[in-house]
Amino acid sequence: MLVGLTYRFSNACKYGRRVVMSRSISDSVVFTAVDRSPNIPLKTTKPLKQGKLRVPLLKSPSHLGHSTSRVNRAYNEDEYSAKVLSLNGQEVINFNIFDGHGGNQCSTFLKENLAQNVENGGKEMIEGKEDLVKRYAKNIGGYWKRWYKHREKTFATWANNRIQLTNFKQELKNIDLNLRLPLTFLSTDYEFCENNPKSGSTSTSAYLQTLYTNQTSQFQPFFENFYFNRKTISLLTIAHIGDTRAILVDKNGLANSLTEDHHPSNPTETQRLRRYAANFFMADSFGEERFIALANTRAFGDVDYKEVGVSAEPEVTQLIIGDSQEINQHLTTEEVKKHTINGLGGDECFLILCTDGVTNVITDQEIADVVMTRYRRSGHTKATPQMCAQEVIKFVEFVGGDDNATILVIRLNGWGQWPNIDRTGELRQCRLDDFNPRRGSG
Repeated sequence: MLVGLTYRFSNACKYGRRVVMSRSISDSVVFTAVDRSPNIPLKTTKPLKQGKLRVPLLKSPSHLGHSTSRVNRAYNEDEYSAKVLSLNGQEVINFNIFDGHGGNQCSTFLKENLAQNVENGGKEMIEGKEDLVKRYAKNIGGYWKRWYKHREKTFATWANNRIQLTNFKQELKNIDLNLRLPLTFLSTDYEFCENNPKSGSTSTSAYLQTLYTNQTSQFQPFFENFYFNRKTISLLTIAHIGDTRAILVDKNGLANSLTEDHHPSNPTETQRLRRYAANFFMADSFGEERFIALANTRAFGDVDYKEVGVSAEPEVTQLIIGDSQEINQHLTTEEVKKHTINGLGGDECFLILCTDGVTNVITDQEIADVVMTRYRRSGHTKATPQMCAQEVIKFVEFVGGDDNATILVIRLNGWGQWPNIDRTGELRQCRLDDFNPRRGSG
């Protein structure tokens, strides 16, 4: 479509590129080994001197569930990852889900590189932001030339997109995800497009960072202060591109979408593209609005559509999650109302990241209810997030999903404490009753 654009990408960064040396990024959390001798009470248990235990996040079924299926597609182009980042000396646990299209090259590249790039994209990346966006304007042109003229306003918007809390000013001071994520996402996108002209991917990433833990609380049963601990307050940051989704289930068992699909029908996207690009909106044969031939207006890759405004700039959302007692003690009433989901002040049950192969088949609340009913049916000792994630994908396969389906179920502070209510049970039963294994066979 855009003659010469792939050539410009492949030649644009042969000069002046900086190589950043970095550590190999971790995929494991570290727990202090503890002495469980019978004569030592649990609450006074002390760390053993022998060292630490490293537990891979993707092999922690009691705290992270993950499941994927190609469903009825020939190939599975979805990918996901779980990493532990070191950002400005602070530990941040990161979960990612990627929905590839036109091949799996882009989703695989993101799985292997995005988290590492976020960790590396600190002060040097932020200070070099002018160079990055200038490369977009010079070597891609079109939409990005007009975007570049308004870059200072965009940079200011990114800089101001952060939570401010009265009692956590110092803790939040060194958190730069509001700037780091847009810049590293755009840089990663540019890097991929240089050598991979065709495929693309949408994505949703979650970053969880502990702001506070009550050190006087009882040992539980490890010493590290992770986001899923009791008596903790954490910052949840969501970075979203396209139509993958993040869903936060609150303490009442209600599913709350933290993302909005970047489709042509999204008013924010319509305004963005019509401001900086020509009018490429049209309707397909089903009457659904499209941007040229695309269902998504933001994505990694898709190099042929970069010039008209398909962007990897993420929408970044931040919330406070954690123990309700600690949140209500350390945040003001206004801060609780503004920065916690539905103003409920914590005790969130779990976080879901999933691809549209799930959400195109069942609703957000159905996904949440499948998880919660699986837990109730099997009991808290058996129904891990891993089992619940697998249950969701099995349901999608059974009721007739037609796209790759992937889900992550991330345990939070209020896991298992939701009300005994199944809001969508009848609807799901109707779906099962209506299932016809012979449909489409003729």
